[in-house]
Amino acid sequence: MNEPKVVVFDLGKVLVDFDYSIAIRRFAKRSEAGLEEIQRLVDSPMQIDYESGKITTDEFYVAIRDGAGFRGDRSEFVSIFADIFSPMETMIEFFERLKPYGIPTCVFSNTNEIAIGHIREGFPFYSVFDNYVLSFEEGGMKPDTPIYEVVEQRTGESGASILYIDDRPENIETGKSRGWQTILQENEAASVAAAESLLDI
Repeated sequence: MNEPKVVVFDLGKVLVDFDYSIAIRRFAKRSEAGLEEIQRLVDSPMQIDYESGKITTDEFYVAIRDGAGFRGDRSEFVSIFADIFSPMETMIEFFERLKPYGIPTCVFSNTNEIAIGHIREGFPFYSVFDNYVLSFEEGGMKPDTPIYEVVEQRTGESGASILYIDDRPENIETGKSRGWQTILQENEAASVAAAESLLDI
């Protein structure tokens, strides 16, 4: 099989870890609702609507505020929901090593405006990517096919020319169905070793 010409990275659980329970605990301290009720709100279809761009950050904030009886303002809400990420250093180091080889890179993520705003400000590696395909901006989510077509359009590559790393099997399957080379991330070191082998670096 040919060497890939672009590396496409998922974001959460591939380059940055996240833990929504951190936000839920902080949120509960400032709300009338308890932990379980807030968890249900966060896991509701509204979260999918937010990450697929069907509702704005303001609409998401109002819905959660009203649903949970949140006592803070919008800026506190954003701060609570944003500060849940930590770097996955092994994968970030691998990503940074691709640049000297001239290998283009792309972020491909189901995500939202709050998360990306925080990552853009707090994680310098994020600004170095060549392309970005983000669910809330594109109006679609993995594993649905149309957003994979956006990746192909944005990178100018298709089929085995794309190496795609993601932590969710259903997302990987859609990539495979399009002929992409794929790595299902289960641990960082194994992902890096597999990618290095495919890229011959």
